[in-house]
Amino acid sequence: MEYDILIRGGEVIDPSQQLRGIRDVAVSAGRIAAIAEHIDAEAVNTIDAKNQLVVPGLIDLHVHVYTHSPFGLDADPLCPAGGVTTMLDAGTAGSFNFSAFRRDNIDRAQTQIFSLVNLSCIGLIGASLGELLDRRYADPDGVVQTIRNHPDVAVGVKIRVGKHIIGDGQQGWDNLRDAIRAAREAGVWLMVHIGECPMSIPELVRELSPGDCITHCFKAGSTRITDDANRIHDDVRAAAERGVIFDVGHGYGSFQWEVAEAAMEQNFLPTTISTDLHTKNIHGPVYDMPTTMSKFLMLGVPIEQVIEMSTTRPAAILNRSDDIGTLRVGSVADIAVLERQDGQFQFTDSYRQHRIGRELLTAAATIRRGEIVPGGGGTRMRRHVESMDS
Repeated sequence: MEYDILIRGGEVIDPSQQLRGIRDVAVSAGRIAAIAEHIDAEAVNTIDAKNQLVVPGLIDLHVHVYTHSPFGLDADPLCPAGGVTTMLDAGTAGSFNFSAFRRDNIDRAQTQIFSLVNLSCIGLIGASLGELLDRRYADPDGVVQTIRNHPDVAVGVKIRVGKHIIGDGQQGWDNLRDAIRAAREAGVWLMVHIGECPMSIPELVRELSPGDCITHCFKAGSTRITDDANRIHDDVRAAAERGVIFDVGHGYGSFQWEVAEAAMEQNFLPTTISTDLHTKNIHGPVYDMPTTMSKFLMLGVPIEQVIEMSTTRPAAILNRSDDIGTLRVGSVADIAVLERQDGQFQFTDSYRQHRIGRELLTAAATIRRGEIVPGGGGTRMRRHVESMDS
């Protein structure tokens, strides 16, 4: 038998199957055709993955790829550069412009894009002005209708809960509760961006239901998941235990080493790793998914968990576990081949603070729906240092 693609000799890590070991992976007709210690067959294209990791295509649960917004990136170049085969736009569009976002970006992209719908009818087009400071822009009914009109791609609701975005006091609460109502009426989940919120984090998470999501979970500032003694709030831990998702959403201003380190020390790990990639952080400090994942290796999270947080778990959140985030035979052939480099690398948080790590993941090859994507990862995120004391 001749396969379309044969990936030979890589270290396969697939948390969906509790699988880790040297395996060959065969692809045919856009699907995973076989996975075994050795596949004796020919292929149209063969990839030598010796000394590299072979994992399900990465799923980035927080990006901005609506190109008519100030933040929007072109989705397709992000795929080979980061090994990402599925991404979730985190509410760049609202009810007034979602159809245009779908027409111009989602439907034209080769990379699979799902999206959240922003409570603000204009989405992030006017983000610098505070998209919900004027309550007239809040459109919960429009959000519900948009999700009903686009059920195959519109999978949830988004609100940015900063007082400079949604207003303070009762107005802030009204906006948050409109977003919650829209999610409940549409039968979907809600992603909440935190930072300088008009309510405390314990108050906020008590409003959320299992399956809802806090993104930017390691953000610093006045409203954090930690208290003034750097302890995880009891309500935050209780929310995680009842099924609230805590997503990294690294971003340009939403990831601080001290908060992440305190969380790791208290065994509070994120549910999912994501980038919040947009025009302001693509060239640093975020760069791509593998770089963001490498920061969690540096923080001591085992590679299997890092891969799970970047594949299996986001696939489950998107309700697509049967087809993506897995290398099971018969599933969609979305595959990332990652190079795991050893050395000394400088990693930077969103507050321009540095840490030194010994490992860096980069995307060596990406297969999307059974096709090898031209291009690959780069070296622009490498920051070699002379010694661990630098």
